Amino acid sequence: MNMPARDPYDTQNAIALLRQHRDYEHWYDKGKLTVKDIKNTQLIAAMNPTAGSFIVNPRLQRHFWLLAIGFPEQTSLSTIYSAYLNKHFSKFKGTI
Repeated sequence: MNMPARDPYDTQNAIALLRQHRDYEHWYDKGKLTVKDIKNTQLIAAMNPTAGSFIVNPRLQRHFWLLAIGFPEQTSLSTIYSAYLNKHFSKFKGTI
């Protein structure tokens, strides 16, 4: 969601297209001059906390449920991964 550059009008074309799709749920076919309905889609987005712009267009942001999670500490990571690995390797005890 945090695109690196804005155009001269201070917008981001890719973000504007996503917002337009979420608002209207259709695209125009310029070749056939018809409307193509695109329904039942789901968008999942992520942002890099260290690069790009950190401001999301509020007109697009209203379509998302926002969740921010910090990276766990080393002790938490050790506990999580050791629990997974201990369970996995317990299957192999006594096979050698």
